[in-house]
Amino acid sequence: MRLLAMVLACLIFAPPALALSDSDAPDARASILHRIDLAGRQRMLSQRIAMSACLVHAGAEPAVNAARADRAEALFDRTQRGLRAGDAELDLAPESQADVLEALTAVERLWPKMRETAMVVREGGPAAALALTRLRTQAGMLLKATNEVVTRMEDAYAQGLVAPELAGAVSLAGRQRMLIQKAMMQACFAASSGHGAALKAKVLATKSLFEHSLANLLIGDAAAGVIPVPTPEIDAQLVRIVRMWRWLGADLEALASGTDMGPERLAQLARAAEVVLIVMNETVGLYAAL
Repeated sequence: MRLLAMVLACLIFAPPALALSDSDAPDARASILHRIDLAGRQRMLSQRIAMSACLVHAGAEPAVNAARADRAEALFDRTQRGLRAGDAELDLAPESQADVLEALTAVERLWPKMRETAMVVREGGPAAALALTRLRTQAGMLLKATNEVVTRMEDAYAQGLVAPELAGAVSLAGRQRMLIQKAMMQACFAASSGHGAALKAKVLATKSLFEHSLANLLIGDAAAGVIPVPTPEIDAQLVRIVRMWRWLGADLEALASGTDMGPERLAQLARAAEVVLIVMNETVGLYAAL
């Protein structure tokens, strides 16, 4: 809360080896930023899938969250194939960098197992409680693997055509989408399992990281290579997120402090997180279009 108060106070007062012509460079840059954006979205989807399965298991608007999980799984699956082999509708060319392909392979080894576990959790029954514990571990592993894809893309593509600071801003803003879903996922796990204290501490850690990153996006951090807000449109979006996060963050903190959350309260929290996610996703799109 202290960091968020500081932010509010501030508010008040085609790899580099390719030879490209000047006319080609803007298109190549846009393609690279778009690719980093979609790879970053995979991080968010990994947490969204686990979050939605947990909410179904907890009885928090199960029909809504089952449909949300279906859409997230389909989008993750299609984007993963597109990042490797290309997808015209997603505006993705086939991947050519060996390091990135290697990282994509690591994701593809983990993804089917997590998808299967998420389905067991959603279906309920005797196996669901154990599967929920397994899902927490698998969601963490898949997040790490998808993040490695983004890191390798930044290293492979962001030199020369795209300023590293801009590529980093797209990645950092994209990570905020993931943190919204991760915090909500952890809140559901904390409310649904017998390991509440440890999981509630993780909610606070994720909340803190979101707020720290939001402050960096708003005011910049030269030491960390984070550019200040580049346009008035992005500034306005980030201000909206700060205002909405005040309420969502307070609810997350209440849960971490011991407030019990049944299905109705979890569903309410998830709806609030969805609104923040939509605005954050719009903001990432503005960064990627620079």
